[in-house]
This record gives sequence, C-alpha cells and structure tokens, in this order.
Amino acid sequence: MSFVERCRQRHRGSEGGDEGFTLIELLVVLLIIGILLAIAIPTFLSVTKGANNTAAQSNLQNGLTGAKTYFTDTNQTYANLETANANTSDIYQIGTGLSWQTGGTSSTGPHVVSAAVENTGSALVLTAFSNGTNDCWVLIDNTVQATANVPAAADAPGTYFGVIKNSSNSTCKATTAAAGTGLTGLNTTGFPAG
Repeated sequence: MSFVERCRQRHRGSEGGDEGFTLIELLVVLLIIGILLAIAIPTFLSVTKGANNTAAQSNLQNGLTGAKTYFTDTNQTYANLETANANTSDIYQIGTGLSWQTGGTSSTGPHVVSAAVENTGSALVLTAFSNGTNDCWVLIDNTVQATANVPAAADAPGTYFGVIKNSSNSTCKATTAAAGTGLTGLNTTGFPAG
C-alpha cells in the first residue's frame, strides 16, 4: 500500500490495524524540510546583511541632518561640533537618536556614528560600521574648496558618499576616512552599491 493510499484511508477512518508511518517515510519528510531550510537560511542571511548596510547609510543621513542643524546654529561652521558651547547645542544634544563618537573613536555598529571635523570647521566626515558585511560607510560634507584633511576626490564643495570595504569595527573611524585610507566609490549622487 502506498503512502498516499494510507493517508487517504486514515483520513476516511477506514484503516485497519495500527499501521504507522515507516522510517523511510519519516526520513523523506525530514529530508524535504532540510532542503527547504538550506534554501531559506542563506536568503535570510543575505537580507540581514543588506539591512545592516541600509541602516548604516540611513543613520549617516540622519547624522548629517543633525550636523546641518548645528552648522546653521553656529554661523555656517562645523567647528567645535563635539564640544559643548554656551550659545549653541553640540551634536550630542541634537535629537538624532544616534550614539556619537569623536573622529578618533571607531563606529562599532550602524547606530554608532564616528564624526570628525576637518578643514578648520568647513568639512564634516561621518562613518558608520555595518556588522555582517564589514563595510565602513562614509559621508563627507564639504562646504568650501578644501586644501587638506579630506580625500582629493572630495575637495570641491558638496556631500560625498563612499565605502571602505572589508573593514573592521576598530578601523571604521572618521579620521581614517578623512585620510582616504581604503575609501572607494566616492561620489556625490549616493552611496555606492554594497
């Protein structure tokens, strides 16, 4: 009697005896479940990595919005962004929902942004680390023609987006990005593909 016939008999209630599923039938079911899991798990991990990249990029955009608020409050300068000022709020007081690190301190995850002010307050470098892909996402906002302290590809005024591939959370620092170390895909149109 085949597997399908036994299932039909059980459903109708017309089975005689205490027959159950055979070991082979149970192993086939487990094999099918295993194959489905083997297909689903890599897909899930891929989606998770992509989500980490998107979170890091989004948090850099939010960080830039908060920094632009500071820039406007301080008469068009990023100078003293990390230092409290009696007349204006510092970056820690602006409600971005992010954890801020100074430029020499690493970003350890997408929600932790490393910030460095370069070019005597006219340029801002932000980095955020993406766990899983080990990418360090970089955003540079340059307000004047730079002469130093930003990568050569970002010396004209504008907002630049880039990535440091195969990084680690200990090297994802705004000061490393400002030096241009390992920085690729720098452009003004948006983040490069991760």
